[in-house]
Amino acid sequence: MIILDFCKNKKFGVIGFGKTGKSVADSLRASGANVKIHDDNSNEKFDPDEKFDAIAVSPGISTLWPGIHPMIRKAKENFIPILNDADLFQRQLPNKIKICVTGTNGKSTTAALIHHLLSFAGQKSVVGGNFGNPVLSLDSSADFFVLELSSYQLESCNILGFDVAILLNITPDHLTRHGGMEGYISAKQKIFANFHERSAAIIGVDDDHCLKIFNFLKTIKHPCVIPISGNRVPQFGVGWDAGRLIDDRFGSGEIICEKNSALDGNHNLQNIAAAYVAYVRNGADQKKFREGLFSFGGLEHRQEIVASIDGVLYINDSKATNADSAEKALQRFDDIIWILGGRPKEDGIESLVKYFGKVRFAFLIGEAAQNWSHLLTQHGVKNEVAGTLETAVARSEKAAADLGAKVVLLSPACASFDQFENFEDRGNKFKKSVRKEK
Repeated sequence: MIILDFCKNKKFGVIGFGKTGKSVADSLRASGANVKIHDDNSNEKFDPDEKFDAIAVSPGISTLWPGIHPMIRKAKENFIPILNDADLFQRQLPNKIKICVTGTNGKSTTAALIHHLLSFAGQKSVVGGNFGNPVLSLDSSADFFVLELSSYQLESCNILGFDVAILLNITPDHLTRHGGMEGYISAKQKIFANFHERSAAIIGVDDDHCLKIFNFLKTIKHPCVIPISGNRVPQFGVGWDAGRLIDDRFGSGEIICEKNSALDGNHNLQNIAAAYVAYVRNGADQKKFREGLFSFGGLEHRQEIVASIDGVLYINDSKATNADSAEKALQRFDDIIWILGGRPKEDGIESLVKYFGKVRFAFLIGEAAQNWSHLLTQHGVKNEVAGTLETAVARSEKAAADLGAKVVLLSPACASFDQFENFEDRGNKFKKSVRKEK
């Protein structure tokens, strides 16, 4: 837990709870602050006109756009500062090296890989934020802090000024929360705000939204902007050519390493390029990069092989909470029994129609099940509304045998909150069902 010295004897309101909100409240209390909590899902409330030195918000609390939380609106009317855990962290430890990662997809893998590479090279690194442990529960004695930041967190960030800021990609996601695509992009690009002379901006240039942000940062003369790509070598950047990672930051086109089979697909190649730049940017031994990369086995819930049963692979891709993320798994596998559904995102699954020919049968779960069943049927994909994940897994084994499928794939293309606590809970329940564990 990080002790916030500047918060002693101050009065804080904490809006929203959950894992991050609890860590904020615990850290503030341990720092000697007077803390009051407002949680819409419990009886803990405070008067909206109560005076605080600051309001600390959990990521789920909207601070902008049409869905702004009424308590936040009231706090702004009373000129009370709004902060989040990343702001408190940055204020307490301004001189620690912070490597921050965002993007629609790939941010957890990239953050974990950077942490792994730094640790492998003998550096004292910790990872947290939207992935892993909340920011304020990290070990303050670390030398490097690798933080994954979601659009929800960035929306409420006000201090910023990170040493390395990474934006991997932008595709439509969380549009209702952010008031549309413009608001979502605005939240993501905040990761580059308040940069200083030592800041480095690492940007994936494989989509038009990020390419526009890259060009803007070059225009305003950001001190260090490095393009990365999963399918080419951008000029004065880092990318891939013929299965080799190429460092062209200084125009030399230096070959760094070959592909790592544990991180397959162009999206992961982009993640590797980003991790490489963050790694060498902070003075780590470039010669150890290849060895460190090949010792990284990937992340749980990201195209994770759970079991091979009677020649059928069971793949846990529960982290695929939108169509763009699910597309990566559908690209990779053939002859699929597909388990999908949950709380649908705004973009649906229409963009995945081109992969429907790979699907032998689909089992649908959660709130999206009925509507998506009609869509799959319209495109000739045989399917069944299973309702629950346990039912879908139980019926998949027979379907795979009957149809000669090679893969049972949980890649929901949906949020998990209709039936599960989070995507980790969904993935763990999938694995238990596959292994027939109670």
